[in-house]
Amino acid sequence: MRKILLLTVLVSVAVSVQAQNAGSSSGPTTIQGCLRYHHHEYTLRDNNGKNHQLSGYANKLKPHTGHEVEVTGTESTHTVNTTQEGAASTVKEVTVFKVTSVKKIADTCPTGD
Repeated sequence: MRKILLLTVLVSVAVSVQAQNAGSSSGPTTIQGCLRYHHHEYTLRDNNGKNHQLSGYANKLKPHTGHEVEVTGTESTHTVNTTQEGAASTVKEVTVFKVTSVKKIADTCPTGD
């Protein structure tokens, strides 16, 4: 009986660790695009037209607002509480790019951004 219980605990821990690792990326990535600041959030519109919500490194991002930049970092998810007062609880997960470095590519964004 003890062996079965121990085996069950070990399998549960292994599955939990695997699930946590599945959500993490393999390492830093770099994306390039137009840096914007709107409603207290930095976003980067990449060359494919996808908007990335950025987090971290705000003091380094601010001087590059409106410029074409290259940012390096990792993708993660943040849980956002969207509950209205008096309503049932609602929470959503948002993909966020956690910036670790920024490099200016051009003083302006390409036409169309």
